[in-house]
Amino acid sequence: MRILAVLFVIVTAAAAAVFAAPAAGVVLEDRLVKAGDQVDDAQPLVYVRTPLTGTIGVAARAPRDGVIREVLVQPGQRIERGDIVIRLQPR
Repeated sequence: MRILAVLFVIVTAAAAAVFAAPAAGVVLEDRLVKAGDQVDDAQPLVYVRTPLTGTIGVAARAPRDGVIREVLVQPGQRIERGDIVIRLQPR
């Protein structure tokens, strides 16, 4: 089995940190976060339909509490390993 990763960025006052998530596929509109949303640690941020099985999976989770600053993907967009999908400002 091949593990794919999707990246998202946490924006801090000093620097940005990059985190990896374990899924790739087509971004789903349902439950996709929006800029300005407050999120909790481990909350799913982006869901995808996986290419091999067609199942729905979480592409990115919040690594800590924060506010979504920017969503860099659109519903229907295919995301691959290494794609940056979210910018998060920690609380």
